[in-house]
Amino acid sequence: MKIRAGFLRRFSLALFAFTVFLFLPGLAGAQSPAPTIEFQISGKPLTAFTLSDLKSKLEPRRIELYDIEYGKTKRYEGFALGDILRLGFGENLKSGEYTDIAFIALDGYNAVAALSRIREPGGYVVYSDLDSGKWEPVGKQGTDPGPFYLVWTGKEQTPVNEYPWPWQIAAVNLMRFQDQYPLVFPKGAAADSTAYKGYELFKGRCVRCHSMNGEGGKVGPDLNAPKSIVEYRPAYMIKEFIKHPSIYRYTHMPDNPDLTESDLDALLAYFHYMKKTRD
Repeated sequence: MKIRAGFLRRFSLALFAFTVFLFLPGLAGAQSPAPTIEFQISGKPLTAFTLSDLKSKLEPRRIELYDIEYGKTKRYEGFALGDILRLGFGENLKSGEYTDIAFIALDGYNAVAALSRIREPGGYVVYSDLDSGKWEPVGKQGTDPGPFYLVWTGKEQTPVNEYPWPWQIAAVNLMRFQDQYPLVFPKGAAADSTAYKGYELFKGRCVRCHSMNGEGGKVGPDLNAPKSIVEYRPAYMIKEFIKHPSIYRYTHMPDNPDLTESDLDALLAYFHYMKKTRD
C-alpha cells in the first residue's frame, strides 16, 4: 500500500505539472519570433520588417561568393544591401546629415561603417544558406549566423578595408557618429593629428566590440573607463595584443596583422587623448 500510495502521489504531481505546462502562456505551443530587422535613426526606432515582409517587398537574390568568415565559397539567398536600406530608411538615406551606419547584432556587437562604403554595390543581407539547408556554424565559437548575415562579393570588400561582415543582425542604425557616440569622439583633436587618425581606426575596426567611456560595442571591455588601458598596460603589450590576440588567449577578437607600426602608434595616441578628456 505504501508503494502504491507513493506511485499515486508521484503520478498526481506529474499530471499537475503537465497541466500547468499546457495552460501557461508562452510554454505550450510557443513559437520562435519571426526573424525581424529594426531600422533606427540615431538610435531611435523608425520601422521594422519581418523576413516575410521583406520577401513581399524586395526581390530575393541568389549569390555565390568567397566567404572570408568560412574560408570557402558559399551560396546564399538574400537581398541587395542597397534595396533593404532604401526600404527601411526611405528619403532619410539621401540626407547629408548622416555619416555612418551601425549593424547591431543580437549579442550587442556593433559593426559601424561609413555610409559612403555601405552605398557601394556588392553588399547583401542574406537569410538562407543554400549549401547546408540550415545555417552552418561560423567563427571560433561555432555561432549560428542567422537570422540575417551581411556579406560582400567584392575581393577588396573585407573587414580589413572596413567593410563589415556582421552576423545575427537585429537592427540597423543610421546616424552621425559623433552624435550617437559623443564620448568616443575625440573632441578638440585636429583632423590631421595622430590622435584623430587613431580615432578613425578605432571607429572603423574596434568600436564594433569595444566601448569608450561606456559608449560603443558590448562584446569587449571598455578601453577608457573606469581606467584607460594605457594606465595599466605598457605600450608594447597593447600593440602586440591588438595585432595578435589569438596568441595570448581564446577570444572573439580577431588578429590584425595588417596594422602598421604607424597605425598602432595612432591608436595609442587616441587612447592617451581620450584619457586626458576623461580626466
